[in-house]
Amino acid sequence: MLPSPYERSLYALALLELFPPSLRESLISDSTFRRSYELKMDAQISFGDGAASIQRSKLFSSIREILKDNGAQPTLKDEAGEVWQLELVDKDNKCLIALSHGEHRRFLPDCSALSPDQTMRLNGFEREIEEVNLPKQAVTNWREVLSSGALPDDELVALHAEIKETPIRVAALVRSEIEKGKSSLPSLVPRSERYFDRLVGDCQQSLSITEYARTGARKHIDQLMSWRVYDGFLLSLLLSSHSLNLSAIEIAQIEEDSLIQAYEWLQSSGDRVSQLGAIEIGLSIMGRQPKIEPLVKDMIEQIRDDNVDGKQSRFQLLSALIIFVEGELAYTRVLREKPPFWRRLASIAQASLIEREIIGQAVDIAGFSRWTIQIGGQSFYLQTMVDLYREPRWHPDLVSPQQLKSEFIGRIINAANQNESSINAPAIRELLFGKTPESLQSLVEFPFPYLPGPLEGGIESQNEPPADIVSVIEERLSEDVLQPNSFAALVNSALIFRLDSYHAQLAAKALRAVKHQLRQAGDKEQLLSVLRGLATVAAVTRSNELAEELRMLTRRCQHEAGYNLSSEEAMQIGLIAAAAHSELAGWCEFVGEWITELAFRSLEFDEMLKLHSHVEQLCHIVPELWRTCGRAEAALSSVVSTRANPQT
Repeated sequence: MLPSPYERSLYALALLELFPPSLRESLISDSTFRRSYELKMDAQISFGDGAASIQRSKLFSSIREILKDNGAQPTLKDEAGEVWQLELVDKDNKCLIALSHGEHRRFLPDCSALSPDQTMRLNGFEREIEEVNLPKQAVTNWREVLSSGALPDDELVALHAEIKETPIRVAALVRSEIEKGKSSLPSLVPRSERYFDRLVGDCQQSLSITEYARTGARKHIDQLMSWRVYDGFLLSLLLSSHSLNLSAIEIAQIEEDSLIQAYEWLQSSGDRVSQLGAIEIGLSIMGRQPKIEPLVKDMIEQIRDDNVDGKQSRFQLLSALIIFVEGELAYTRVLREKPPFWRRLASIAQASLIEREIIGQAVDIAGFSRWTIQIGGQSFYLQTMVDLYREPRWHPDLVSPQQLKSEFIGRIINAANQNESSINAPAIRELLFGKTPESLQSLVEFPFPYLPGPLEGGIESQNEPPADIVSVIEERLSEDVLQPNSFAALVNSALIFRLDSYHAQLAAKALRAVKHQLRQAGDKEQLLSVLRGLATVAAVTRSNELAEELRMLTRRCQHEAGYNLSSEEAMQIGLIAAAAHSELAGWCEFVGEWITELAFRSLEFDEMLKLHSHVEQLCHIVPELWRTCGRAEAALSSVVSTRANPQT
């Protein structure tokens, strides 16, 4: 006998309780799912200052009443039993609904979609979309829905969510929370793929930043500039984490006064990434737009003078925000199916959007940076290590404030060299090309400005290693006795030049020839540098052979007195070397074997705790790892739980 509709609803509600909260919320939010099981969703609406909490269905019913009869003044009770009154109020040439109780008065978001009048519904919608720049397809769909009749409760919630998940509204929410001195994680990093599509453009089928800049970035920037040229330009600059995206910005569309206004805002209130994009664009048009020259010069000097070790360093803030946003995205797995370069583009854009709202506020940058790193640090680190199997040339330490500043300096110098003929003012020429201590050239320290950027992890270096470096690599790796410096030329070239399987084979052969022994490796930091460097060589050349030889070398170093490699250090080496496998299955097998070996070593309890935490987080990021890391996790969990609860 089939269950009745009522019984189906009860079964569905009971089963929902068995799901994790995130999955449960996703199912409940799905209107098709609710209709299938005849479920109705209601909620308590709490106003920001905690003055009232009102049942949503009753509030919406009262709003319908007042929209039907302008003279009506319906009342309703909140959870505490207090009576609130609704009324229509003219404010800023808009007809708004106010909710009042004594001295408390709250203006509600636009609810014209509940009106029985089609004109009111559509006019209210047009005002909203003009403000937030809703995508064309969404606009078309909602116009059709609103034309057919007043929205039921669930659809109004969906419309408000659609409008809320836009950069304009998210920026306003972030700003509001910062002003109140209290921010929430979902506000800072929305748990919505749709939102990030609107922030940086649809990834489409792009496999690299080069492809994306030609397709998704261009389409996204064109849409922003056609909406509002000034605001669209400033939003487009959030994509400046790679210079290729800037080619899609048609500066000729911007009137001179608006362009100067935008550069003035960027100079005084812009985030670092947008300032970098504006500098690169500014250097290319300075000959045609000489009025922006002092503004560009000042932004370059801001970047030059930023003390990355200082408490108010904007590079410290940017680094911390990138770690935080990437870490939150790893934890929520919102963009799990996206390629790493695109997710990082979205992360850096969101970090920069947050930075814009922090600038000028009374925020303790050093304290805020510590807070964000504490929240997102582990997830960021492990997510970036996971990403190596897809994009092996960008490591988590490359997000450091020092490296970010070096990358910015390198990009500015590169843009200056490309546009030297249009840069005529002596002061800015001296800043860009001079040899004085105040010039950018004095800050260039090889190899840091030439290392890959966060969106370039999957792009093979186009620089062939010079013949003399190749000669040194071959000579050093053919020596009868290997020392850490025998690998220096090879590992220092791994992220700068294009290495191939031949170079990795040389290293693997050399390790086998000396039976995985390194002489004069008394300095642990030097040893770690070599091991991480060889792991990087294995990753960028996709050399399984070198990765396996490195496994044996690391194992030997762990057991030899004097080195004391921690499990965390050994795991780091293994996760880098695992990127020799470009397919998920092979990568999971390698990581599983490496971590299982670590888990069954004799470890201190603190090491076990750290390793167990890392394994759990890795398996959360990549569920496929449970198959290969399950035995290690079970062993670590058993010991950790026994030590934590000795009475059991």
